[in-house]
Amino acid sequence: MIISCEKCNKKFEISDNLIPDEGRLLQCGSCSHKWHYTPEKTIKLTEEIDAVSTNTKVKNTSNKQEFKEIKNKKFNENDKISTEKKRISFLSIIFVSIISFIAFLIMVDNFKAHIVKFVPHIDFYLSSLYESLKDIFLFLKDLIK
Repeated sequence: MIISCEKCNKKFEISDNLIPDEGRLLQCGSCSHKWHYTPEKTIKLTEEIDAVSTNTKVKNTSNKQEFKEIKNKKFNENDKISTEKKRISFLSIIFVSIISFIAFLIMVDNFKAHIVKFVPHIDFYLSSLYESLKDIFLFLKDLIK
């Protein structure tokens, strides 16, 4: 089920079995607002679907149309979950930054002969950088052991 914060309207997906019929206290992960949530809206929606589906003998087309509208609303809520943007985690930013830095070093190392015209001591800078990276790698390797 999708629950939105009363204060900041941020939407969260929570499994149905985590919230009992009498409700429970929830806290927004975004703004830390706390409120008591009771699943009244979802109960009403399922009761309407059940009432319309048991009334299949009724020939009134408006009931069939209401049933289709309620069913479409339920599917639209599920579509909103899949289209919601996902957050970029801090670790993924670090991972992409490290890969970009390594790609930059490989590119500089490949075009070293051409870069020497603009930066005369590029060999010294690159060798110092490689030695520093080796030291950092050895330090991290010792930390893990």
